[in-house]
Amino acid sequence: MAVLIGLLMNLNRDEWFVALTFGVLIDADHLFAAPRYISDNGLGAIMSPSWDDASGLPWKSLFHEPVGAFFVVPLAIGWRYMVPVIFWGTHVAADELQMATLGQSALVESVIIIAVCAGILYVAYSRWSALSAEPSFQLFLKQSWAQIKTWSSRLGESIRTP
Repeated sequence: MAVLIGLLMNLNRDEWFVALTFGVLIDADHLFAAPRYISDNGLGAIMSPSWDDASGLPWKSLFHEPVGAFFVVPLAIGWRYMVPVIFWGTHVAADELQMATLGQSALVESVIIIAVCAGILYVAYSRWSALSAEPSFQLFLKQSWAQIKTWSSRLGESIRTP
């Protein structure tokens, strides 16, 4: 969802960093709770609809609650920069939607991911076709696939090279 919003907002490199930090990387707190959860409940329990292991211990930080606004909003005001609030708020809203629809979470999450992927594809194609002499969706997909292959091979090379 953060990528689609970032594309729609036409963010620059610095704004992308802040957007992904407040919209995606705040989930890194789950990594700290995961080892305890897995040791108490087993690896298969991660796929359960709720991570509530009845221990009373938190598995997510306060950034995932509305009270996190007491940190994010003053920070954004001090920076005179609303990107953190927009992306953090979207993340918290998505978490709340997930908790509210636990019974239908597979369906709801599938609909959201399909809509977000379609939105990303639409924005990317619109931008590409505005710059292309002969815009066709097939050519767009072909060039996009070539870019992905090039990027992934460069990434693989950089990982293998000490």
